[in-house]
Amino acid sequence: GEAFGTYIIVEYSSDQLMLIDKHAAHERLIYERLKASERGSEAQKLLEPIAVNLDMDEYSALLAHEEEMLRAGFEISDFGSGTVLVRSAPMLLDGGDAAAAVMEIAGYLAGFKTEITTEHMDWLYHNVACRAAMKAGDHSSREELAALAEQLEQNPQVRYCPHGRPVYILLKKKEIEKQFGRI
Repeated sequence: GEAFGTYIIVEYSSDQLMLIDKHAAHERLIYERLKASERGSEAQKLLEPIAVNLDMDEYSALLAHEEEMLRAGFEISDFGSGTVLVRSAPMLLDGGDAAAAVMEIAGYLAGFKTEITTEHMDWLYHNVACRAAMKAGDHSSREELAALAEQLEQNPQVRYCPHGRPVYILLKKKEIEKQFGRI
C-alpha cells in the first residue's frame, strides 16, 4: 500500500513491515542507473531542441564541459549569444525538467575553472536523478509502487538516497504489537 502519497508499505517478512520513501528510493535507483550507463546511453533525442539562455560564465562553463554533459546524457550545442540548444536529455527527464537541469548544472559548472572530477560527475547524476524521480505526493499506480519495491529488493545495497536520507525503515511486528497493547 501507500501512505500519505509518499511511503510505500510492504510486508517485508513474517515479522517486519518496510516503509519505503518512494522519492528517495526512486532517486537512488535512477542515480545508480545513470552512473552505470555509458556515454549518455540513457539519453533520448528531443523532438525539438530546447533553447536555454545562460549568463556568460555559465554559458562558457557549459560549453567547456560538453563531453561531461554528454556522459550525463545531455547533448548540447552552441547557439550563440549565451544560448545553448539541448538536443538530447536523460530519458527520465521531460523537456521542462531538462531545461531547468541544464541551467542548474551550468551554474554549478561556472564555479569550477578546472576539469570535472568524479565528485562533480556524481553531483550531475544526483541532480538528474532528483529531478527524474517520482515525487512525494505524486499519484503512483499500484504497479509503479510494486515495481519500485521489487527493484529495491533486487538492489539490497541501496539503503540511502544520494543526499544521505534513508530509503526505507523497518518496523518490527513486536514494536507494532507493543503500540497496540497486544504484548
